[in-house]
Amino acid sequence: MKKILMAMAAAFLITLLIPLVLLLKYGKFEPQPPENEETVSVYIKNEDKVVDMNKSQYLKEVVAAEMPASFEMEALKAQAVAARSYLVSRQNAYRISGTPEEHKGADMCTDPTHCKAWISEEKRRESWGTESEKNWEKIKRAVDETKGEVITYNNEVISAVFHSTSSGKTENSKDVWGGDRPYLVSVESPGDAFSPKYKSEKEMSLDEFKKIAKDNIEGVDFEKGLIGNIARSDAGGILTVEIGGVAVKGTVFRKIYDLRSTNVEINIDGKKVRFDVTGFGHGVGMSQYGANYLAQQGKTYQEILKTYYTGVEITKDEEN
Repeated sequence: MKKILMAMAAAFLITLLIPLVLLLKYGKFEPQPPENEETVSVYIKNEDKVVDMNKSQYLKEVVAAEMPASFEMEALKAQAVAARSYLVSRQNAYRISGTPEEHKGADMCTDPTHCKAWISEEKRRESWGTESEKNWEKIKRAVDETKGEVITYNNEVISAVFHSTSSGKTENSKDVWGGDRPYLVSVESPGDAFSPKYKSEKEMSLDEFKKIAKDNIEGVDFEKGLIGNIARSDAGGILTVEIGGVAVKGTVFRKIYDLRSTNVEINIDGKKVRFDVTGFGHGVGMSQYGANYLAQQGKTYQEILKTYYTGVEITKDEEN
């Protein structure tokens, strides 16, 4: 009996010591999700590694990265459902097409220009400071209380894209990316006017403006003019703009001049160029600041989502 008890005690000590040994050897111990929990593989770009995460935990860390924790609970819930829907729609699409090369074989990545933003526990504690516990509880509640809820159009989970701040009216997806997604059409979003990111300004010399154009746009010839015709969407975003005689897409123009949105007024004063920008982000789908405004007006997260995604339903999928 004594030998049996000693053996049991030894086995117990071993189970306690293994994590400690791993921690001492590698500096970090990352427990894997239980086999019965839904997981998502994520390529963490800044660490160049793929990690399997609990899906609920991943979504909480996406919401924490994408939307200020100070926002209204109904806005956070809308963000949680949108993020879950985006994840599920991507996973469904990749089962057919395969994952993008940038993902290194994972379902999602942490590059916000390609997928969605994500923040680790270490980084969010650093960012939130003394508010960390309170903020995290709020994020957890938003995700947990909408568990399994996704946005569907014609019984298919939608690609629920979102952005920070619109110009007061969201963009049609076909104007930004092409294709036709009937649930991603332009809608009014008056609350964006109260966003701290609603207006921005950028200035540069005329010489710098020309150099950026020459470095990034093939065939530019300023003998043909500096800035020509500008075509705009119903929401005010630039569809195309002529730079040095070359028609450039608004999305390309925004990227090469590092502007917050395509809704830009270009002002030339002597040897200076000033960009007056309205909104922040691609402008398609849900506006986050617009969503928070609607929540402040008493709208539920379901009402918020149906405002920004046209003709959709909120359905429950227990697997997600």
